[in-house]
Amino acid sequence: MAPVAAAFLPHPPLLVPALAGTAAPELDPLRAACREALSTVTAAADLTIVVGAGPVWAVPTPSAPGSFHPYGADLEVTLPALTDLDLSAAPADLDAPGLPSPAQLAELPLSLAIAAYLLATLDPPPTSRLAAFTVPATLAPSAAATIGRALAAAGQHAASNGSGPPSGARDGNARGSPDRARPPGRVGLVVMGDLSACRTDRAPGGFRPEAAAFDASIAEAFRGATPHRLLDLDPTRAATLLASGWIPLQVLAGAFEQTDPHNGRVLYEGAPYGVGYLVANLTTR
Repeated sequence: MAPVAAAFLPHPPLLVPALAGTAAPELDPLRAACREALSTVTAAADLTIVVGAGPVWAVPTPSAPGSFHPYGADLEVTLPALTDLDLSAAPADLDAPGLPSPAQLAELPLSLAIAAYLLATLDPPPTSRLAAFTVPATLAPSAAATIGRALAAAGQHAASNGSGPPSGARDGNARGSPDRARPPGRVGLVVMGDLSACRTDRAPGGFRPEAAAFDASIAEAFRGATPHRLLDLDPTRAATLLASGWIPLQVLAGAFEQTDPHNGRVLYEGAPYGVGYLVANLTTR
């Protein structure tokens, strides 16, 4: 079963206002869009799975810190109360018997550190349980899609058989009242990734005229609620355009491979510093 909601978010360090300096107000619309997209997922899900780029296929250890010291801010973050998601609980017909156990990360990479920072800024705080994984840029797209299917299936099993939100927790609705009608087993997916880094002459990869069209095709897959289209993107072009979110996007596409969501929307689309930033949601109900 596909996730009930998903979000795609960028992870530039400048999302932390202390790192943006005088440019901090310029990125306020991007931060607001990220919070809205995150809230949509955490309010709908009993278990939220966060996937970001990292050095290897891995899970962070409990209380693994994410530091912004290398970027110039005296700030550390953690992902709260991580759930140990058992991927062996995925159905046998998933065709993923060779999926290796993820390694352990003692520190959060930038993608998960930004996710942790954004989660900490939500008001009200999220009440769904949380799991997190990283996928490397060297992963084959087909393997990333397999991981997406496995995460969706294992997450469904964990959310159906786990404790769900903490006792007495409140959801993200306007009244803050407990959502007693919400059925168990609802999985949310948050995927962290930047798009092309070649949108302007000053971009990290310089200017490439095909970058804008590449980014627009990804935005259209979300806007049209057709994430399976992400499976058809050219991996060579993605690598040439330095799109760091390419492999995490394949994980998302795999999670929705059997079921297209009912709705998709783009909350932010731009390239303020020559790097494509997209904030989008998918929902199935």
